[in-house]
Amino acid sequence: MKRLKDHGLRMTPQRAAILEILQRRGKSHPSFSEICEIVKAKHPSVSQSTVLNNLTTFEKLGIVRSFSFRGETHYEMNPTPHVNFVDTKGRIIDIDDEKVSQILHDLIRTVRERKGIEADNLLVIFESQKAHGK
Repeated sequence: MKRLKDHGLRMTPQRAAILEILQRRGKSHPSFSEICEIVKAKHPSVSQSTVLNNLTTFEKLGIVRSFSFRGETHYEMNPTPHVNFVDTKGRIIDIDDEKVSQILHDLIRTVRERKGIEADNLLVIFESQKAHGK
């Protein structure tokens, strides 16, 4: 991946495995423990600290972002402001919608203009006890 190379980092087998998981499962927002479990299945010698260190590096480089929800850290590769919807089974789903995206960008701009606060990140999570609609 170009961002790694631009920062003098090599694409190690461990990094490649973690990125592959995030590319395949990123929309489902895998938790740290899920990522570790999948990496360990392919690379038994990889420790949790190696996975965590690589995820932290990816986050610093803007490749992934993390958020805590229900006591677990989850990861995604969607860096743009969006809504995460949690369904009745606890699955986290991205709500990608142009109108919603515009509202989020307007919110960021309004906070900056009115309060002088520059947002580094915006996390919106909707939960519902009802089944996912549309």
